[in-house]
This record gives sequence, C-alpha cells and structure tokens, in this order.
Amino acid sequence: MVRNRTMAAMAVAAVMAAGAAQAVTTITNTASANFTNEAAVAQTAVTGSTTFTAQSDPVLSVIKTGDKAAGPSGTVVTWRVRVAYPRVADVPLVCGDDSKAQGVVITDPIPAGFTYSAGTLRVSNDDAVTFSVATDAVGGDPLGFDVSFGAGTVTANCPDLVEGQGDTVNCGASPAALVIEFKATKN
Repeated sequence: MVRNRTMAAMAVAAVMAAGAAQAVTTITNTASANFTNEAAVAQTAVTGSTTFTAQSDPVLSVIKTGDKAAGPSGTVVTWRVRVAYPRVADVPLVCGDDSKAQGVVITDPIPAGFTYSAGTLRVSNDDAVTFSVATDAVGGDPLGFDVSFGAGTVTANCPDLVEGQGDTVNCGASPAALVIEFKATKN
C-alpha cells in the first residue's frame, strides 16, 4: 500500500511539473494485482484507485502600451496597463472555474523623463470599452479597484481574476480584462 501512494505522488508531480494542464486537472491513479490460487488457477484481478485534483497557479497576462512612441518635451502620453488571466489550456467551456488570482496588485512607476498628469487615472473592467474616473488618492474607486498615485508610482489593488478573464475565444461569458489608464507628460 505504501508503494502505491509513492507512485501516485510521483505521477502527480510529473503532471504538475509539465505546466500544460488546465487550471483544474483531475488525475486518477489505478493499481491492480493479478494472482493465482494454490491450485495454480488464475483469479480475477483486484484493482484500487485514487484521484487527485490539481490546481495550477494562475498565470496572468500584463500588457503596457502608450499611445505615442516619440515626441518633444511637453508631449502627453496616455499609458494603459491591461491585465488578463488567459486559460492555460485550450479546453472549450473551461472558463471562470474555481482557479482565481487573488490579491492582484499592479505597480507602474512613471517612466524616467515623464511627470504624472494629476487626476488622469481611469479604470475599466470591460477591456477598455468604457472607463470610470478614479481618484489619485487611495480608496473609494469605482469597479472594485483601489487605484492611486504616490511616490512616482501608479498602484492598483484589483478585484480577483478568474481563469478565462480577458479571453475572447470560447470564453464569451467570462469577465473582460481589467485596464488601468493614466497620462504623463514628457519633461
């Protein structure tokens, strides 16, 4: 029996290490014993099995873009940070399961040579289709974000993200990506 448990643990480790599993994977490990009786007559095999549910760690996608690639002093650039939790495996209808990214905190230092434009923080929970104005101070922001600017950094404490959030293929009913937007002026 101890040997079977060891084999189950090794099988689980191999699948989890592969990294190609979806957020929740059920692994079944079955052992069987074949034997004969004293009269050398083969007996019916006996089997036993156990299952293990493996949850992989969330893997987030973070993309930062600016609306301008160059410009002289005084140029205002709008920066966007898009955060999504794409599915790990392309399995139809496996979206928004119980695998969550919790306590997501985004920090975005203002780039060197730029000055943050006060009052420009906006947030979106529908992949930048619509935006709500956020405050520069901590707390009280719309859409469940807690976005602020301080010490040269935009910080966002985001709502939980679920697997499939921000995907467009096979996850039409899943929540959209979260987007934080702000402006900075080239010094």
